[in-house]
Amino acid sequence: MAREGRFAKGTARRESILATATEVLARDGYRGTSLRSIARALELEPAHILYYFDSREDLLQNVIARWDEDQLIQGWEPDPALTLDLYIGAIRRNLEIPGLIHLYLIFAAEAAQSDHPSHDFFRDRFEKVRLMLATAVEYEQNAGRIDPAIDPDRTARLLIAVADGVQLQALMNPAIDAADDLAATITQLRSRVDHAVS
Repeated sequence: MAREGRFAKGTARRESILATATEVLARDGYRGTSLRSIARALELEPAHILYYFDSREDLLQNVIARWDEDQLIQGWEPDPALTLDLYIGAIRRNLEIPGLIHLYLIFAAEAAQSDHPSHDFFRDRFEKVRLMLATAVEYEQNAGRIDPAIDPDRTARLLIAVADGVQLQALMNPAIDAADDLAATITQLRSRVDHAVS
């Protein structure tokens, strides 16, 4: 029983660190977030965080995974009719947390190396999102809303590229509305069916 109590306490402490790291990232941005600043917010020594996470990079990787699970992946799969619009909504929410988006884009680029600790996570994440978007495109093709001649998988990859690209541009220039740009891309995708029918 005591062992279970210690495990529960450790899990709660780990979640508290992740939640605080997310808050610090959202407030101070990627470059302004260090183990020291996270520890300060928790009223801990930085070494205490390293008891639960192997390194700053391990902690930040876990922040991305937790954010992704909470904000992006869950709740999309049941209804492919809504997926493309939910994707726009997810990007719109991202605009409120530029520090996390900066972190995500940096880690995604670095994870292209096969020996990067986050390589498998990002490879699997891209595949999950691609599959969800491709399924949604195919659903809308069958519903007559998207041209049936286009390739759903290629279209899904292009939508991911647009979403990530416009979010990067929005970090550089906050006047850019990444969600509106993605919405315009999806509107163009849907409008192609009119030309295909006429």
